[in-house]
Formats: sequence, C-alpha cells, structure tokens
Amino acid sequence: MLKITAILSGAAAMPQAQAQESIATDFRRYAADMREPDLVVGLWPEGRMPGGPVPDIRETIDDQTDNSGLRYRVAEHVTRPTLAYFAPANPTGASVLILPGGGYSRVGIDREGYETARWFNAQGVAAFILRYRLPADRWGGGALVALQDAQRAMRLIRAGGKWSVDPKRVTVLGGSAGGHLAISLCVKVYERTYPVIDAVDRLLARPDGAILLYPVVSMGAGDSAAVTGSKLALLGANPTPGEIAAWSFDQRVPGITPPIFLAHAVHDRVVPVAHALALFGAVRGSGGEIDMHLFEDGAHGLGLRGDPAWPMSDWPNLARRWQVRNGLA
Repeated sequence: MLKITAILSGAAAMPQAQAQESIATDFRRYAADMREPDLVVGLWPEGRMPGGPVPDIRETIDDQTDNSGLRYRVAEHVTRPTLAYFAPANPTGASVLILPGGGYSRVGIDREGYETARWFNAQGVAAFILRYRLPADRWGGGALVALQDAQRAMRLIRAGGKWSVDPKRVTVLGGSAGGHLAISLCVKVYERTYPVIDAVDRLLARPDGAILLYPVVSMGAGDSAAVTGSKLALLGANPTPGEIAAWSFDQRVPGITPPIFLAHAVHDRVVPVAHALALFGAVRGSGGEIDMHLFEDGAHGLGLRGDPAWPMSDWPNLARRWQVRNGLA
C-alpha cells in the first residue's frame, strides 16, 4: 500500500516555530551527550572476513568539533568493521541498525550515529551503529564490502546472545550514502554476498522497516558532485552500465522491500531531492509501502543538529510515529 503522509514547507510551519525549537533543542541534548556504546563487537570471526584481499590501509579516526561545539568523529580506511551497541534502560524489544553516511569513503560516528542511538534508547529501542568497510579503499570485494558488513550486522542483531531483541522488529536507518546502503540491504535480500561462515549467516538479512534520510538512490550520470563522489567511491572511475544499474534504485524495485520512511529537503545541496522522488516512484511501482516527507527548509546530514526553525528537524518524532504504526517500536 502506498502512503504519502507529509509534504511540508517552512512557511506553513512558522506558527509552530516555538514548539519546533523546543523539540529540536531536546534532540540536540542527545548530540551533546557524551555516553559511549555499552559494547562494541567485531563483525567477523578472526580470519573469516570476506571481501579480500585487504588493501594497504590503516584505520584512523578524524576527531573534530562542529560549529556548534558538538563532537564530530569520522572513521576512515576501516579495516575492522564493528557493531556498537547502545542498550536502552527500558527496552521494548525493538531495535535499529544505524548506517551513518560518508560518501562510501568515510563513515560517521557521532552525527547520524551515536547521537541518534541515544535518542532511540530513550524510546526503549536498542540501537546498533555499524562501522562498515569503505569501497573507496578498493577492497578485493569491490562495491560489495559495505553490503557484506551490513548483512552480517543485521544477522548478528537477530542472533542475540550479548543482547536480547525481537528479531521481527529490526529497523535499518541510513543517511546519505548510508541511506544507499540501507536501500541495498532492503532490495538485495536474496543476494548471498559472502559464503556462510556460521549459524548466524542462516538468519535473514532483510530489515523489517527502513528509515531513510536524504539518501543517495541512483548511480546514474548527471548528478551533483557529492553524488558523483559516492559513485566513484563505490564503483570506481569506469563502471560498466551493468554495475551502475545494479546499484541504482530509481527504477522498479522488488516487491519484497519492507515499509519505508523517507525524509528529504527540497533544497538539499548535496543529494538532489530527485533521488527521493525517484525512490518514491520505484517503490510505488512495486506496490510497496513508503511514507515520504519533503521539506522546503532543511539540510543534508543534519542528524539531530538541524536548525530548530526547520520542520525537518522534527524527523525523529515523525519516524517514531511511523515505527509505532508499523509495529516496529
């Protein structure tokens, strides 16, 4: 069933500016929080990680502070993919796998990652942040390495052991290139991207729902420089038409995709809103469920740090209501 639940403009929402400021300020509290993960686990058994050979790289963390004084760490040249677990004080059994963006050449840690996990924890949702390998580093597995990590992460969450979650209420959340990876996880459900290693790999990798923020959708030509950068990182300098098509989701997608929540700013200067519209059309063509929220004012990569005057800054509450309605909370 197709759903369009909100197309908002900044002008229409101005009478609610005071309420929006209160909400957004509360979100920024989670961005300013210094709580670190309760547990960090490696994805792969020692010596069993697929996607080799390993490039000659050394993993580093770029530790910065943004203009608001909030911490902004980014991982580069990831060699040991990990899953960081934030445990809620009052768990509902629901969980979310968070895939931060970074153009497939870096991956965020704080913005779109840890801060979002803290907010989900406050709702009783267990949160997992994936630090995935980056195709830009030219692994032997090429474009597949990030998806290998995402599939393995989804299976580890469902397997439990060190945590307890409902395996039928696992949402994936991705922003920008992380949104592209999240779509890949939803669409490439039956693609075995690596050999079975253990019992964990017998579990489903398909998420039960997807929250997509300003996602990269197409690897086609004629996009912004940033999207071109994601394409270069993922597919290299001279991808074939078949490779471009395999990683583009602007045409029809399989009807097996889970329910989707999509938020995008009309004037996004990094990933054009045409990507959101194309995904909407593709999911609609397959008969899938998609709640699309378009905002006149907003920004790319805002996470929980958006301008309080922007209706887009309220995306977590919109996503939360969507989760509740779809039994994912």
